[in-house]
Amino acid sequence: MSYVHHIAYWESGAEVTEGAELPAAAPGDFPEVHYDLETLKHDLNRFAISQGPASIWRYAPLLPVDDPDNAVTLGEGWTPMLPTPRLAAALGMSDLLAKDEGRNPSGTFKDRGASVAVTRYRELGTGTIVHNSSGNAGGSWGMYAARAGIRCVNLLPDDVLPGSLQQSVLSGAPTFVLDGAWKESGAMVAEAVAAHGWTSICTLKEPYRLEGKKTMGYEIAEQLGWSLPDAVVYPCGGGLGAIAIYKAFKELQALGWIEPGPLPKLIITQYEGCAPIVRAFEAGAGAAELWEDLDVPPGGLKSTRPPGDKAVLNLIAETGGWAVAIGTDEAIAATEEMTRLEGIFPCPESATTLAGLRRAVAAGRVEKDDRTVLVVTGNGLKSIPVLADPAVRRVRPNDDMDLE
Repeated sequence: MSYVHHIAYWESGAEVTEGAELPAAAPGDFPEVHYDLETLKHDLNRFAISQGPASIWRYAPLLPVDDPDNAVTLGEGWTPMLPTPRLAAALGMSDLLAKDEGRNPSGTFKDRGASVAVTRYRELGTGTIVHNSSGNAGGSWGMYAARAGIRCVNLLPDDVLPGSLQQSVLSGAPTFVLDGAWKESGAMVAEAVAAHGWTSICTLKEPYRLEGKKTMGYEIAEQLGWSLPDAVVYPCGGGLGAIAIYKAFKELQALGWIEPGPLPKLIITQYEGCAPIVRAFEAGAGAAELWEDLDVPPGGLKSTRPPGDKAVLNLIAETGGWAVAIGTDEAIAATEEMTRLEGIFPCPESATTLAGLRRAVAAGRVEKDDRTVLVVTGNGLKSIPVLADPAVRRVRPNDDMDLE
């Protein structure tokens, strides 16, 4: 049974029947799925949810699909929430955890949105979906589209990491690499949609991707004993993931499954070479401007015009959060630190959260006794080309492997 009530745009409030064609949104606005939470509250409780599968589909009643038994799934979600005591000690903190999304099938959190959205688009009879992706989403959506038997057209940047490119190509997704400025990619997808009648799955252009990603928020609350942390640190590109996590928190409060009260402080991190939301935050602006000079390493956090800028800035203000830009070298160092101290191997984009938290603690934006969650959005295995060559000691047979 689906509890979907309608779709409404975040800023304008305009309502649309679920499954109907979506009108174009103003910049910064986007469609969201709304549920009949009052009915759901009477039909279900959090104990029943906790008996579900160890995947995002334990939350099926809160997802926009008609038949969860036919979900397009590769076992995504229910990723571990790992205590990180050695990192906490390095930061002078007492309660630090990492939500390790690198355990998902494609190696990133993108699988959550792909699973739910591809499931729904297959139910709606959609034949071809298309988007621009810095890499991880292209690989993920290619795999889930292959699983579903539908077509996903991927437009990727010319510095796309080999792992993501191979996932896209080997899945059979028609894959295009843009030989030009990445800021032009969104317009190219829009033109392809108009010309070919494909469905755009670009960030916040449709409502279902967000619904998959919000399961991160459900899991954070459930894994903390149906409670919320004091702060969440999130690496922010287009903004969808942060928006989704906090949508989940608000839905759980509306259901009465967690206590009412203030939401966790949202700390977002971006690269210094693409920090439009950080720049807007520091200027006290309500929206971000186009970032002209993209200068980031291959991988994520490439959104030069974040579609979720207004909503993310609103969440930062609402929660008393912060936004901070991190240098590439700082992110690479944080990748090494997280791996060395905790055995968690993050992609550099994810490691910006550790560097950002260190700055937030120093600035008094996060208290040292705050229960804080770092969202590690992807595994570092895809990022090998970005990382420094490992320092190793070469030996020959019969050499003494002396550590002195």
